[in-house]
Order: sequence, then C-alpha cells, then structure tokens
Amino acid sequence: MNSSIEERKGRFQWLILLLLFLTIIIAFIGRLSTSVALENIGDELIWSHAQKGFLGGVLMGIFLVSYGFSNVFFSPNIDKYGSKVVLIASLAGCSFSVFLGAFFGHIYSVFILTRLLLGLSQGVMFPVATKVIAGWFSKSKRGRANSIFIVGASAGVALAPIIMGPIIHFYNWRYSFYMVAIMGFALTIPVMLLVSDSPHGRIRSNKDIDVKKVFKGLLGDKGFQQITVGFTAVNTIWWGTTLWVPTYLEELHGFNLGEMPYVAAIPYIGAIVGLLTGTWISDIKGESNGVIMFSLCMTGIMIAVLTFAPISGLSAAVVMLVIVFFFGQMAPPLFFTKLQNSVVGKELGSATGLMNGIANTVGVLGPVSVGVVVAITGSYSYGLLALSVVAFLGLFGFRSLL
Repeated sequence: MNSSIEERKGRFQWLILLLLFLTIIIAFIGRLSTSVALENIGDELIWSHAQKGFLGGVLMGIFLVSYGFSNVFFSPNIDKYGSKVVLIASLAGCSFSVFLGAFFGHIYSVFILTRLLLGLSQGVMFPVATKVIAGWFSKSKRGRANSIFIVGASAGVALAPIIMGPIIHFYNWRYSFYMVAIMGFALTIPVMLLVSDSPHGRIRSNKDIDVKKVFKGLLGDKGFQQITVGFTAVNTIWWGTTLWVPTYLEELHGFNLGEMPYVAAIPYIGAIVGLLTGTWISDIKGESNGVIMFSLCMTGIMIAVLTFAPISGLSAAVVMLVIVFFFGQMAPPLFFTKLQNSVVGKELGSATGLMNGIANTVGVLGPVSVGVVVAITGSYSYGLLALSVVAFLGLFGFRSLL
C-alpha cells in the first residue's frame, strides 16, 4: 500500500505543483490587470493626473482588503472541505470577477466591487498551495517546491503586460480582461481532475475545527508573530512596487505599454532570480532568518537609491527595478517553509490564511500610500520612497521577535 502511494507521489507531485504554479500566474495577471490597463481606464473615465494617483491607487489596491478577509475567514474551509473544492471555487470566482470588471468598467463604483470580489476569490489560493505542497512534498523538498509556486507570482506579474499590452493596444482594455477570465475558467478542468490534499487523497475531515481557538493560539505564538511581521512588510513592499511599476515607467521614463510590453516584465526577472537565490542560500546555511533580514535591509536601501539617484532613461530605471525586486523577493518562500515546518497539517490552511490575510490586509497600504504621496507631491519617485520606510520597519519588527 505504501509503495503504491509513494509511486503516485513521485508520478504526480511535480504535475500538481505545475498546476499550482499556473494558478498563481493567472491569479497575479488578474490582480495586475487594472495596473496594466490603468492609463486606458483613466482616459476612459476622464481622470486627471491626481485622480489617476488616488482613484487608480484605490482601484489597484482595494482587492487586498477583501483578499485579507478571505484569507482569514475562508481559509479554514480548506481544512474542513479539502483543497480541491476550495481551489475550484477560487479559480471560478477569480475568472468571473475579472469578466465583470471588464463588463462594468465604465462604472467606477461597480468596478470597485468587482475588485473586492476578486480579493474574496483569490484569498484562499496561497493557503491551498501551502497545504497541498505540505501534503505532497517531504520537508527536504518543500523549500524548492515553495519557491517554484511562488515564482508563479513574479511570472504572472511579468506576463501581465506581455499578454495584455498588445490586446489593449490593438483592440481594447476590456478584451484583455476577457482573455484572463477565459484562461482561469480553462484551468479549473485539470485542477478538478488532479489536485488533492496529498497522495492519500483528502486529509481526514476537520469540520469540527475550532477556528477561534486555533487563531488565538497562533496569535499568541512568538514564532508565528515573527513570520507574520516579516511577511507583512515584504508583502506591502511587493504590492506597492508591483502595482505602480507600469505607471511609474510610463510617467517618468517614456515607457509605451503598447509598443514595448516586454519592458514592464524585465524587472520581474530579478524577482524570479531573487526567489530562487533566497531559497538556495537558506538551504546551504540551514536557516532562513538571516536571509530574510538581509532581504528587507537591502530592499529598503535600493528603493532609497531608486528615489534619489540621478536615473536618466528607461534602461537605467529598469535595471534599478531589477535590483529592487531581486532583493525584495529573496524572502517570501522562506516564510511559507517556516510555517509548514511548524504547524500541524490539519490546521495548516487556517494558519497560512491568517498569516497571508494579515499581511495582505496591511499590504493595501503599499499601493495606496504610493498613490497618496504621488497625489500630494506629483512625483512617482517620492511615492515609492514610502516603501523604503516599510522595509526598515519590517526589519526592526522581525529582528525584535527573534
């Protein structure tokens, strides 16, 4: 019996990881859809420069509020009903919300509601992936598996302008949204056929889980506090930079999304290399705290350099963003590995949801704070500087909980 389970594990674990990877890619293209199309959306809604800063920042970042809520309150359903059911519902809801965003994009208030629906739908994706990886991969392989599925985030952000840019340029921003929705609906089919909690199938039902008790225990645990503080800082910086990169390059350095969509993707090469490098260094050293603190410190420094250095031209700006994303993304997989190795499997979905929920609820301050500073100062560079402060606050908080 054990040999057949191990055989199934060896045969399917990487295929299932590929599906998780593709799920995260589509999720992040959906999240970045408004960022990539913001100039066109703003022109259609006749926004001023200041309105693009404030209203655009709210439109891009508002989904993080419902995303955080979903992580905390919907993720326990993973432990209750299994990963397959929850992931299928998540993908379908994500695709439907992107479709509605295109259909009702001319009504700002309704557009906001579709972004909130997007957050509710996607909030369980990382907790599902964390639980599935913990069930299918041994401790020695979890770090690599986590880095691969999290690379899907950077890949999705990189692919968003490449996939959507030409469609926006030659047709309309709405058609690019419809394309993303179709991709999501199509992926639900292999997910339905292949994904499960572990090679054994469903992990034993945990429908009687006391969520309040689990959350109270986690919030009182110093190790969980440290993981959450660090991940919150990293996440806030990620969303603050990611959601504003296309607009930053367009406004300050003459970037044209329709003519050069690949340029907006280049910085995320640094993110992908950073993700893999951080995991590799952590595996060699046998610990992750030092890598996480180095990541936060260097990210804060490099964002300050990006703000104050005399950067002239699109190429120089892109190179600096590659460096920012490299250092900023060294840490994320390490938080998930630390969590997987310290939380009992039956409660891992709830624990990951709580961590991710807190991080992303606070993370809305990233794009919104950048937008507010841009609206006040008229400078996208000064807007990004707010994220340098977040990096150093995160470093201090994480170090104090060691």
